[in-house]
Amino acid sequence: MKVFIFACLFAIAIAAPVADQLVDSSEEVFAPQPYQFSHNVADDQFTNYQSRVESQDENGVVSGQYSFVGPNGIRYTTTYTADAVNGFQAHTEEEQTNIEIVFPAHYDSDEFDD
Repeated sequence: MKVFIFACLFAIAIAAPVADQLVDSSEEVFAPQPYQFSHNVADDQFTNYQSRVESQDENGVVSGQYSFVGPNGIRYTTTYTADAVNGFQAHTEEEQTNIEIVFPAHYDSDEFDD
């Protein structure tokens, strides 16, 4: 039995993957590149309202805000920041709106058959 266990362990050791070449553990560090972007959707026909703005400074600190109107007519606005020290921090607020959401109407496919 000891020979069988030894043979199994030996087979596992031989089957272990081996790196093709030495792995260089040094990582190339890139400096943060400042950026900014935004978009805004205000589609009255389908009651699709959403927006987003985001930017990153030269220190790699990301800050932004996004919002959307949910199916209950409430606008959800999330403001966030992210950095190497504090990680991702977000705060969401809800705002009641008077937007009446238009839901797609159900139709029977037989209605459109000719």
